Amino acid sequence: MLVAGLSLLGLFAWIFSGGGGKAPAPAARSSQASGILPAAAYSGAPSPTVTGSPTASPSPSASAKPTASKSAAGKSAKAHATSSAPAVTSAREPGGGCYPSAVVLSLFSSEPEYHKGQDPEFDLYAVSTGSGTCSFSLSPAKLHVVVMSAGRIIWDSADCVHGTANQVAWLSRGVPAQESVTWNRSISLPGCVTLAAAARPGTYQVQARSASVDSPVRTFKLAG
Repeated sequence: MLVAGLSLLGLFAWIFSGGGGKAPAPAARSSQASGILPAAAYSGAPSPTVTGSPTASPSPSASAKPTASKSAAGKSAKAHATSSAPAVTSAREPGGGCYPSAVVLSLFSSEPEYHKGQDPEFDLYAVSTGSGTCSFSLSPAKLHVVVMSAGRIIWDSADCVHGTANQVAWLSRGVPAQESVTWNRSISLPGCVTLAAAARPGTYQVQARSASVDSPVRTFKLAG
């Protein structure tokens, strides 16, 4: 009876100590091993945030700035054009002659290239840019033509002028006075000293000159 009692007491001690409990559920282990996260892991993830819109339109203040600057630029350009426009003044000096600043000289050759047997011809134009009328000398000794080679004068229409009467033109604004001069291809010095009877083929420059006004330089050729 003593042995039976001890055996029964040992059986109760083993049962209450947990030795007869159930093993852990295999489902929980398989969830960890498979790598599949539970739904609770996703519930705290932050949602995407939109930081801006690609179709946003500019603010009214930004769109107003170009208009204001454009208007200011237009006013500035208009003011500059008004201030730089030359005022029309009288072209006549107290003595009746033309102010040099009121006369424009132009010169043109009849041909860009002259062949053998052709003498170059040049047309001169004098125009007044001022109001009223003024006198301008067209005398060969005062309004003359120079021919140059590489910038050096080889002929001057005034070299052989002797006792020519004074020719005066009364210029009105925008109405040109015209004269024509022919070069005989000779190379000369002041005093009508001829150095050569005919200039060689090549490129030459020509210009009209007076005591106070010059025309732009033109270029022409003498062909062989």
